[in-house]
Amino acid sequence: MPTRSKRSLASIDRKSPRIFKQAKVEVVIIDKSPSKYSTASNDSIPLSKLKQRNGKGRATRTKETPASKNPPKEAQKVLFSKSRKIISSDEEDEDSRDEKSSDEEWSSEEETSSEDVSKDEEELSNEESTSSGEEWGARGPVKRKKTTKPIKAAKAKKTTKPRPKKASGKAKACPKDSGKDTDAIIGANLDSDSDDDIPCASAGQYLSEYEIKRLQNIQENAAFFESIDLQSAKNNLSDVSTKKSARPRGLTRRKWEHPEVPPPRPRSLRLQNKNPEGVQLPPKPEPVPLYQDMHPRKPAGPLDMAATNVKGDDKGLADSFQQELHRLAKTPIPKGEAKERLTVTQESFLKSVQSMAITEERVAKVTPERIFSVAVHPSTTKMLVCAGDKWGRLGLWDVESQEGEDGVFLYNPHSRPINCLQFSPVHHGKLYMCSYDGTMRCAEFEKNIFSEVFSTEEGTDQLVKYFDFLSEDGTTCLVGLGDGDVAVVDTRTKGTEAEHLYPAHDRTIKTVSVHPTQRHYFVTCCNDSNVYIYDLRNMKKKGSQQFVASLYQHTRSVSSAYFSPASGSRILTTCFDDRIRLFDTKVIGQPTVKPLREIRHNNQTGRWLTPFRAVWVPGRDDLFVSGSMKQPRQMELFDDKSTLLHTYTDPDYMTSICSIIAFHPTQFLLAGGNSSGRMHVFSASSFSATSKKSPGSPRVVLKKVSV
Repeated sequence: MPTRSKRSLASIDRKSPRIFKQAKVEVVIIDKSPSKYSTASNDSIPLSKLKQRNGKGRATRTKETPASKNPPKEAQKVLFSKSRKIISSDEEDEDSRDEKSSDEEWSSEEETSSEDVSKDEEELSNEESTSSGEEWGARGPVKRKKTTKPIKAAKAKKTTKPRPKKASGKAKACPKDSGKDTDAIIGANLDSDSDDDIPCASAGQYLSEYEIKRLQNIQENAAFFESIDLQSAKNNLSDVSTKKSARPRGLTRRKWEHPEVPPPRPRSLRLQNKNPEGVQLPPKPEPVPLYQDMHPRKPAGPLDMAATNVKGDDKGLADSFQQELHRLAKTPIPKGEAKERLTVTQESFLKSVQSMAITEERVAKVTPERIFSVAVHPSTTKMLVCAGDKWGRLGLWDVESQEGEDGVFLYNPHSRPINCLQFSPVHHGKLYMCSYDGTMRCAEFEKNIFSEVFSTEEGTDQLVKYFDFLSEDGTTCLVGLGDGDVAVVDTRTKGTEAEHLYPAHDRTIKTVSVHPTQRHYFVTCCNDSNVYIYDLRNMKKKGSQQFVASLYQHTRSVSSAYFSPASGSRILTTCFDDRIRLFDTKVIGQPTVKPLREIRHNNQTGRWLTPFRAVWVPGRDDLFVSGSMKQPRQMELFDDKSTLLHTYTDPDYMTSICSIIAFHPTQFLLAGGNSSGRMHVFSASSFSATSKKSPGSPRVVLKKVSV
């Protein structure tokens, strides 16, 4: 038998995929030096044969050691049992002297129960050095202080028979199923109490108790399968599975029936663009935006100045009103009255303001929709108030007249909101107006027409937001557009195009105001919170502009910005950050200008009210008026020191918010318009005394204006 080391034996045992109950093996390992020889007891089984029985399925060819060569005397005998325990002995003697004791140890070890194979593999390396209580030295095992209890050789009363000696030569593997010979061997040894291996009949080998039990289980399983007739049961099961299930009895389960979908209705004649007789109609025009469809731009050129709320027999009233407008246009206004307001002190002016009152006759509905702009004619003999509404209608109200619908005459010169109304500073028979429909017109009272002064390209939806007179005679205007540009318009030239066009803001312009004395300066405000002062002499037609000064500290959209009317030393702004600010224009050369005064004022008018625009009192640099959200409804008068001087209010006749306000140029008359088209007029007693009015005449407030 070839020499095997301790490590080689352990590695062979770990590599086996199946671990069976192994027979006892007695191996002699030489400790001093590597030797080519090793011996085994005559009754032991070689490891090669044991490996074959453990499932390798093949026999290894081993080279047996000649019997004449004996191992050295100094050797250590190691016993491997089924439980992998190692028993060491210090006695070294010949094989014949230890044969009897070796057989007793084998028989006693077979009675111990085997442990789990996985635990055996883990404990193998530990037990090799520690379980026996010994340490390997140079000449053999060395016992520790704490030694294990000696194993009694004669633990069982069983007698062991000497094992027959093996025949020399090559070993042959014993077949697993050896037919009658194997059955005879099994039957002869089942009842035997001997633990010796049973020789194989064919090869003279020995079967362990495990192999005998294994062969017996194979025979019992084969007999059991034959007794239950497994194949016939398999065939019967396949026959049962192929049979059809029994038909259910009783009510049958009905499938869900989807309701029948009615056929689609034929398209109506209207959708087919046919008349009731079924005749095809011409194709419909392409749809246009809603505001253009409902309110398209008026035709270019002059429009007749005909009242739309006067029909039939009342046309004579419209003619008489037109004659009155002719008279106002020809009546000159003395210039001294305008200068007289500048010399009046603030105290005396407040006394006259406190005498201003409103009556039932001073309230009337002038336009059918929300008011966007208000103007008062500068006449000192007639109260004529003008208002522009959301859809381009112009209302002229003779406050003291009782003719027609209480002196209200309605015109329709534009199709979209009229955002600015101003009378010419020289010719009082001309009323200029601009609209969101992209046009600017002039109502000429003497000619009874609305002449077209300026218009943008049709179809571009370019808004004309605001304008101011650039010259003192009113022949040249500065117009603010919806795309942030400003246009210079000369009313004396033919055509409706602008003379010059300059970019000023990136977004829409809200208001434009020209300096009253230095007319090359103008101020603009935008909804991006920027307020700039420009010099018209340095404007460029392309590229960014260099403003003269920037009025900052506005945090939200700015509704309006105006120079003071007398000297232009102040600028008044109204912002949606709930502030009304005053700026000093003496520092125009600086790049940024801080506000001189700041008034906290509620400017949150919401969506359905026209935003507040605080305006100066004409002819004064220290007083201005504004609408208010306070209760009761009122209009407020402030001075340049942010002091509230007076409130115009009346709980009986003023019950709504007046967002747009206009003062008479020379008289103590204040007009305010709300978002329902109604006008409220506060006037002093001195102004009403100059007009002739029949006492006790009934007055009806205009409820609805026919268009």
